[in-house]
Amino acid sequence: MLNKKTLFYFIFIPIFFSCSNTNNEKIKIFFEKPLTLIQEQKLVLALSDDISNKNLLAILNNQNWIESFLIKKILFQPTEIFIASKEPKYIWQEKFYLDSNLTRFLYSGEYPDLLHLDIPIELVDKWLQFENELFSLVTLYNIKIFSVSYTKAEGWYFHTKNNIRINMGSDLTSNVFKKLSLTLKYIFEKNLTPSIIDLRYKDGAALNYGK
Repeated sequence: MLNKKTLFYFIFIPIFFSCSNTNNEKIKIFFEKPLTLIQEQKLVLALSDDISNKNLLAILNNQNWIESFLIKKILFQPTEIFIASKEPKYIWQEKFYLDSNLTRFLYSGEYPDLLHLDIPIELVDKWLQFENELFSLVTLYNIKIFSVSYTKAEGWYFHTKNNIRINMGSDLTSNVFKKLSLTLKYIFEKNLTPSIIDLRYKDGAALNYGK
């Protein structure tokens, strides 16, 4: 549940609606951060409809994008709802967000610049083992990874924001990252601009300059 110390930072959004037993009853919703998710806006609209207290709890429990919520009721005063939303970290399969705990909730295009993961969910933990190593390496060359993909036929491969594809092979290992480091060093020393860096060769890497 929410820490009371954080409540002063919430954004106040009043919602008015008619309940079954009292007309013009008021609900006040406090979001921890500015609204960015379409689902947050849909919830605000949903709570503007005629709704009972029992349905209110059911609706809130059904929002998988909510990290936590608190309902505060005082007799003869508006019901107050405090909501902390989950923070998207990845876009998975172009359908869902993943937060830092790898829980899923619907992706609706709000954060297109997040890292896109097009990999089986069971391989996300594998990716997390090498994420920092990859980012530390490509940052040296001002390269930004846009997406991480995996298929059985092609293995792991990355796409950068400047349209370079990096084929890593069937497994992510320290040796593959060492090969990538040497290849990037060579490319930037020679001022080369390949479209594909293929590291699936035992004795080195192949560079492709096609579109």
